[in-house]
Amino acid sequence: MKKVKKQKINILLIILLLITTFLNTGFKKISLEPKKLYMVYLEGEKLGLIEDKQALLDLIDKNQEKIKKQFNIDKVYPPEGLEINSYLSYNTNVKTAEEIYKKIDKKSDFTIKGYVITITPEKGDVKKINVLDKKIVDDALKSAVEAFIPKDKLNAYINDTQAEVKETGKTIENIYFKEKITIKEDYINATDLILTNQDDLSKYLLFGTLEKQSSYEVKDGDTVETVAYNNHLSTEELLIANPKLTSTNSLLSEGQILNIGLINPMFTVVEESEVIENIETNFDTKYVEDSSLGVNQSYVKQEGQKGLNRVTEKVQYQNGEIKNLVVSNKQEITKPIDKIIVNSTPTSTLGWGWPTISPYIVNSRFGYRWGRLHAGIDITGCGFGSPIFSATSGVVSQVVSGCADNGTYGSSCGSGYGNHVVVRANNGYYVTYAHLKGNIAVSTGQVVGQGTIVGYMGNSGSSTGTHLHFQINTTGGQIWDRSTAVDPCKVAFSC
Repeated sequence: MKKVKKQKINILLIILLLITTFLNTGFKKISLEPKKLYMVYLEGEKLGLIEDKQALLDLIDKNQEKIKKQFNIDKVYPPEGLEINSYLSYNTNVKTAEEIYKKIDKKSDFTIKGYVITITPEKGDVKKINVLDKKIVDDALKSAVEAFIPKDKLNAYINDTQAEVKETGKTIENIYFKEKITIKEDYINATDLILTNQDDLSKYLLFGTLEKQSSYEVKDGDTVETVAYNNHLSTEELLIANPKLTSTNSLLSEGQILNIGLINPMFTVVEESEVIENIETNFDTKYVEDSSLGVNQSYVKQEGQKGLNRVTEKVQYQNGEIKNLVVSNKQEITKPIDKIIVNSTPTSTLGWGWPTISPYIVNSRFGYRWGRLHAGIDITGCGFGSPIFSATSGVVSQVVSGCADNGTYGSSCGSGYGNHVVVRANNGYYVTYAHLKGNIAVSTGQVVGQGTIVGYMGNSGSSTGTHLHFQINTTGGQIWDRSTAVDPCKVAFSC
């Protein structure tokens, strides 16, 4: 009995000792001060607690020698989306900086300090370019602009040293970027494309890539124009891609390597200028029928002579291409003289007449631009609403109307041609008059003579300014079938 009682007392003593120990240690914990710790998050995900924030940042910087050598920099920073928040805690589950670093290294890439160029258009996608050094931006932008505006002209504008125009010439009134371009210091992912020198940035601004462009080896007989056309480029695009070629008259040597990459500018350089130039105007060819002549006989009664006008124009260029032109003054120097041909053939089957009033500018010719064939010529300078004449005698085969008088680039109205008229000419060609105002002057099936008004100059469809798109096809069908289009300046006119 005494033995059992003694055992019970011992058990009670043990329990009391345990309780005392627990209470002592528990009270000791509660009495400790809370500790300042840091919770690390990556893209919102908890990675764990650490005691020393700076130790983690130093470790990130220390372990990135490869990145430092690649960009020749002294410091590397945490990834985007890394947050380190401090708070007071009793939590003892703390990880080392090395443990957290390994998690970050597996999940994300580190960043470096650089600059982000943001190009924001009026419409379309925002473009961003990363550069390491802000100093290269101004020079690279100026170099890219020189692709569209000659260096001497650009410098004269910048330095306000343009020569006064006394008879003919150009005065640049304004140069600006159509897009909003900003540059801001930021942390950039080290695995993203980061441009480190002016040449690369200039190339990227013009081509949208640093990839090697296609090349062409010059052959005997090649000219700037033939190389451009055969490689689906405009002469302007070929000159931009090859800065050492100064003009379409530049001589090429056999074996010379030319860049034939299609430029894809990430910006739009707008140049507004006043241009005074002497412009030749075509003469008309008149046919006089003489039944006394034998079959297929003819002779020239009077040779034609081109006229000459001195024209003052307000011109807006976008990346070197005329987008808008308004004639502000015209002075006739000499009048054109008609060519008169006497022949035995009925006059209704012959001849070409110019389709607009004078003065006019052919601001875009037949040929490739932006990798696509421009299948006609664009004529401007005559003014919105000016009359458009049928260049030949024939029958109206198609009339499309209903498009807004002022379209936008990329509009599909009228298959991009806007309001337009197609005439099946008596000489076998199909002639298209496009981007007209909505008040078309003819109807399908109507017989027209050379000089008949078919409509009025407009800006409808896929268009960036008032002009006439004049196109000649060898067969009927769809006017956008470029395979049958021929150059009006070779078939119909000397323009």
